[in-house]
Amino acid sequence: MTTAQARFPRSTPPAQPSDADKQLLQFAQGVELAARDLYKKAADSGKYADDELAMLTLFGEHHNSYAQAMNGLIGKAATNTRNDSLYSTHVGQLASPQSAYASLQSLENTLAATNTDILGQLAGLDAARILASIITIEARMAAVFGTLPSLSITSAMNASANSLAPKIAQVKMATTETTVAP
Repeated sequence: MTTAQARFPRSTPPAQPSDADKQLLQFAQGVELAARDLYKKAADSGKYADDELAMLTLFGEHHNSYAQAMNGLIGKAATNTRNDSLYSTHVGQLASPQSAYASLQSLENTLAATNTDILGQLAGLDAARILASIITIEARMAAVFGTLPSLSITSAMNASANSLAPKIAQVKMATTETTVAP
């Protein structure tokens, strides 16, 4: 095999999500719905006005859109249920704007880490494309919180955020590869 041949994949990944992908996407959808609900809770608290309220509402809508995109990939297998564990972890920290912003920044870092972990496990290209686009926005949302006076951009770049993603084994795909004798 030449070096050029070794650079190309031996089989083409499927476009549609595999069964294992759908399980991972169900999990990702649940954390996105938890994020949506956390932003809604903060926005509905009456503690924010004007630009801050608009930002919280927009960020919540982003997470809702991500969950809807995953719903389109999962289809009938979608549960459309938020991850209550993630929601419970952050909801108590929404009491004041300062603690809410720190918690929401931490949430965005966790979501970026979780979705990056899930991306590395996906077999289907359609799901990988959507998740890759979501990860970049979640990292940017964490950075936005870092521009606020009570936080810092350094806290937005939290490389130590823990992934919540489950590990789900992919079924080996059949390939059309043939072995050529030297």
